[in-house]
Amino acid sequence: MAKPSPDGVHRFLAPANQIDFPEDPTAQKKLNEAWNFNLTGFTDQGITGNPWNMSNSANNTWYFNPAQTDTAQGSYAAIQWNAFPGRLGFYFGGQGGTNAKGLVLPEEDLLALADTGRTKDGTPFSDLPQITNPCSGDVSHYGPFGPRGWQDEYCEWSVERDSQGNILRIDFTCENPEYWNTLWAVDPNKVLELYRSTLGKRQIALEDLYLMDPSTGRPVEDPSTGRPAYNPLNRWNSGPESTASQGGAMHLTSTPNTLQTEIGLASAATVPRPVGNSNAQTLICCAQYGQPARNSDPHIGLSVNQLVAPPNPQRPSNKATLANPPGLYIQMPDFSGYQTPDQTSAAEFWTIVRGTSSLTDPDGRPMPGNYILHATFRVPPNKRYTVSDITINGQKIRWAGQVAQTFLMQITGMGLAQPSRAPVQDCVGVPSTELAQPLQLFHSSVFSALAGTHVPNLMGVPMNLASNSTLIAPTVRAGDTNVPMVLTALLPDISALPTVAFDGGGITVQVQDMKSVDYAVPGNTYPGPVAAIRILVSVQADAAPGPRGVFVTGAGQAKTPTPFPAALHVTSR
Repeated sequence: MAKPSPDGVHRFLAPANQIDFPEDPTAQKKLNEAWNFNLTGFTDQGITGNPWNMSNSANNTWYFNPAQTDTAQGSYAAIQWNAFPGRLGFYFGGQGGTNAKGLVLPEEDLLALADTGRTKDGTPFSDLPQITNPCSGDVSHYGPFGPRGWQDEYCEWSVERDSQGNILRIDFTCENPEYWNTLWAVDPNKVLELYRSTLGKRQIALEDLYLMDPSTGRPVEDPSTGRPAYNPLNRWNSGPESTASQGGAMHLTSTPNTLQTEIGLASAATVPRPVGNSNAQTLICCAQYGQPARNSDPHIGLSVNQLVAPPNPQRPSNKATLANPPGLYIQMPDFSGYQTPDQTSAAEFWTIVRGTSSLTDPDGRPMPGNYILHATFRVPPNKRYTVSDITINGQKIRWAGQVAQTFLMQITGMGLAQPSRAPVQDCVGVPSTELAQPLQLFHSSVFSALAGTHVPNLMGVPMNLASNSTLIAPTVRAGDTNVPMVLTALLPDISALPTVAFDGGGITVQVQDMKSVDYAVPGNTYPGPVAAIRILVSVQADAAPGPRGVFVTGAGQAKTPTPFPAALHVTSR
């Protein structure tokens, strides 16, 4: 078994082993249990992969659950990449990508786009030429969409400026949305407390964080908790600008920036491919995980693949995982190029607000790198100058992206040596027979509010709040009957209703109807049409509690489907 956590329990630790209820052990225990349940589900989903409509993309068994494995002999690997959005330079900075007009922008425009979604002269993303995916050849608007969608390296930021445009404070975050949704389910007031203290805004109210019904303007009750649901794109965690009345970067909001996605990417990357693992872009095109041209995804996939199948054939193959605690982590900036007006070290203005500079695992071993979840860069008022008076390599800081360019992001990988090498599989492709693929399960009231809430974005494309949901399993209690829920799915045939079922027994499902809805299923860069299937779920009083996978069988589908793991959480009364 795995080495016990500090509390003696075998479980997933919170990112950076963060303890958010230091004075309330009962609440902390509840959070620990919920987080472990969710991370176990994400891990099972990653190992399952996609057996429905892609070939050579399932059963990623060379990825392992670190909370259920003895990791004492495991070796760590710090996998790092630059925090600045790499796709901006790739597509618009002349770094290899193509756009429809061959446009090449100067560095300051790229910095302005990273900070604001507009070039320095005000041109928004929606007015920039379309881009071409180097793997598929698909042409599209620049994405991801959303108020901070383009900050897609698992690091997002918001900037506070004075009336002259000088930067007063930058908030950098890499906290995953799943953790904050889990924390909200335990105690919304704790979330409010942390919003206020982390962003330094006492004016934030609990009601500001509620998901509202767009048709009534009233809070939406989440049947999983019996309390108002959380809005991940609330006014204090939306967009790149921070003011006294709105804005701030509390956790990640770009649709690919989720921890479940990161686990899925790492799981898929454990499969050796016939193209080898010497070129990150070639490998990601073959394996079809993540988004090409990012600083993060191609490098992460290559690093995990090399951990499993070392280029040196004399080295042992490894099973791999994201080390416990799984998370995305900001690294300390390189301050060597910084210069302040009064010769104060710029490092003094960097504050770790959440997370830690170092971490030791349950075996007592130091883990590589830094484990920073939220940091600010801010000059104290008594200095009588601002961040914009500091230079980096001789250039005044006009954009937060200049700071982002001086630090790296990290996930921590772990390898366990194996006596045999992982088998090579062909590149991922589409099979001849497509199966119905379950995607995501919601309580009906929550889905309606999410899908009905328009999200403004500088790309100028339709987007709704469902794209900022998470794959945390909704909860039903044993004995509940006719619970309205919505299952989203990809169906090969939409002419007739599919059948829906859950594994484990004791659950019946009535399929009511379905319609097409456009959203980016968490982890995806671009939204697309999916079937939203309305169902009624009834759970027998003696049904076993725990996670349940969901089956979807399309009309005329002969092959037995694979369940999507941890779609539903059955609890006792």
